Amino acid sequence: MRYRIGVDIGGTFTDCVVISDNGAIHTFKELSTPEDQSIGLYNVIKKAAEFFGLDLNGFLGGADLFAHGTTVATNTLLTGTGAKTGLILTKGFRDTLEMRRAHKDNIWDLFLYTPAPLVPRYLRCGVTERLDYLGREVVPLNEEEVIGICADFRKEGVTAVAICTLFSYLNAAHEKRIREIVERELPGVFVSHSGEVLPQIREYERQSTTVANAYVGPKLTVYLRNLEQKLKSDGLKKAFYVVASNGGMMTADTAIRHASATLLSGPAAGATGAVFFAGLTGSRNLILMDMGGTSFDVSLINDGEISLSTEGEIAGYRVAKPMIDIHTIGAGGGSVAWIDKWGMLKVGPESAYSNPGPVCYDRGGEKPTVTDANLLLGYLNKDFFLGGEMQINYDKCRAMMQEKVAGRMGLSVEKAAAGIFRIVNQSMADATKVVSVQKGYDPREFALVSAGGACSIHACKIAEEVGAKQVIVPMAASVFCALGMLESDIRLDNVRSFSGVIPGLDLDGFNAVIASTEKTALAELLSEGVQREDVSLERYLDIRYVGQHHEVTVPMPSGRAITAEHVEEIAATFHAAHERLYSYSTPETPMEIVNLRVTGVGHVAKTTLEKQAAGSHSESEAIKNERELYFEEYGDWRRVPVYDRGKLYVGHKIAGPAVIEERITTVVVHPNWNARIDEFGNIVMEVKA
Repeated sequence: MRYRIGVDIGGTFTDCVVISDNGAIHTFKELSTPEDQSIGLYNVIKKAAEFFGLDLNGFLGGADLFAHGTTVATNTLLTGTGAKTGLILTKGFRDTLEMRRAHKDNIWDLFLYTPAPLVPRYLRCGVTERLDYLGREVVPLNEEEVIGICADFRKEGVTAVAICTLFSYLNAAHEKRIREIVERELPGVFVSHSGEVLPQIREYERQSTTVANAYVGPKLTVYLRNLEQKLKSDGLKKAFYVVASNGGMMTADTAIRHASATLLSGPAAGATGAVFFAGLTGSRNLILMDMGGTSFDVSLINDGEISLSTEGEIAGYRVAKPMIDIHTIGAGGGSVAWIDKWGMLKVGPESAYSNPGPVCYDRGGEKPTVTDANLLLGYLNKDFFLGGEMQINYDKCRAMMQEKVAGRMGLSVEKAAAGIFRIVNQSMADATKVVSVQKGYDPREFALVSAGGACSIHACKIAEEVGAKQVIVPMAASVFCALGMLESDIRLDNVRSFSGVIPGLDLDGFNAVIASTEKTALAELLSEGVQREDVSLERYLDIRYVGQHHEVTVPMPSGRAITAEHVEEIAATFHAAHERLYSYSTPETPMEIVNLRVTGVGHVAKTTLEKQAAGSHSESEAIKNERELYFEEYGDWRRVPVYDRGKLYVGHKIAGPAVIEERITTVVVHPNWNARIDEFGNIVMEVKA
């Protein structure tokens, strides 16, 4: 038997999905190990191997694909534990990184926090060189200065170097020569230059992305090199792929060179899974909600297409790599409940993670969390946590909730837990509006997809807050990101700055740039081991009205030379996108092209899921028992049926309130909601008429 393996490392759990060649999906979970993520990864794949009755060598040897989503780069940036990084740039521009775009996210906030630059000023070193706006050399590179800078970096213990000179997006010759000198003078140091990382206009974005790439690169390199070597020595014969923030995959070697492209690695795979899910179910408009142990990630799928962004920020640092438009907040099962100095109850963003974890895990945690609240409200089964594999300390959980929250606020334990539940739901609903309402989409026209181990307890209440009428809980919901990895294609992004105005675009010059960029994209894909017949190239343009500061990315026709008719189509697409985003468009205003983007896609085989047959028994026979749950709608406890998900089949219907349990997921059908099982085994919850 052959199969594909996907492993996603989260803040609390490490998830594994194995899809066998007959289409069967198997899911596994183990606690994450933040001190060394590879330990948790190995724990979960050993559990999977044991399930199949194989040793590790036999299990890995049977894999046609091993896809991995890692938070190494993200955590490195979030925690400020990256490499000591030096920056070499054009003399006279050492403060670009600190001045940023000279914009404030909130102009009324006098105390707005801005994170310190990843490279302190004394390690930002200017070198004599200059290109003009056409990429022509004006001042030659002073190589002796570069050698002197390297000597200073050596004394300071710099282990990563970023290189970003003016106009290198037009001509990277000076950057490449600087890199050669740095690699000669500082052997073993991780080096990134902007001409390779992000060859596009806008100095700050290019510099910030290149610095972030260098900052997280050494840690990611050690992790991926060691993991890949260990997996291959333990039997893995096929390629080892890493999920990128654009929702695609890349080899470990490419991921190391483009380390910043692995930020949001895991959540991006979830969005890819949602697109696969959209095609499967025919639901083209979806909002994916993924609530894990530490965070809540939400992204929007419109007409079956993922929303991409080139203006992402992670922990306040601009990363201009194409990434799926995911909004993340600190709201997960491990989010800590606390009382501020004014006596107000707050939830998150601090997390208990997997160690010590929520109080109920009984691993030393003493701060009540969302998971603890859900347990005390009866939503989680204290005797069936992780399918009974994990023992829960209910009494300690209740005592700590009383001491830390309920007692201090003069509430009962149930009221305190319900308050935590309500607050985290509101936070997640607000996050859902960021990717929908704030982007010109009406969430009432979308179905919510509930993914992650914790989300399906909260999904109905989030839907009520945003006005959605339908929530879909897919099969393997709690490991949805790991599942999405196995539906991802290999995707490599290429960008080329191009200046052109519509109308009046020089079509010959424009098509020449397209051809050159596509040639590069194709060569990169073939070097990843993709066969030519599995390749497709997607084209996009960054366009703005002349005089505007920000642009909008729109698709353009692929596989052919661009004609005047195509330009008219592109213009119409841009006007429509601008209207949706900003509620106006001005077709009479000339448009300016800023960047050309070509994404090389290496298509991989997708899972074929068969429609399920109806069961021979009624849904009442799937009831395991009954349990007391606390609902704020009633202000009291209600005894509700608990269903075994494994005994629910196509066509079964459940009236809320009710609970549906499986080994690694709990679904709460709240009052005013009904649930049914669709033809693919998904749970579809809908507001009662």
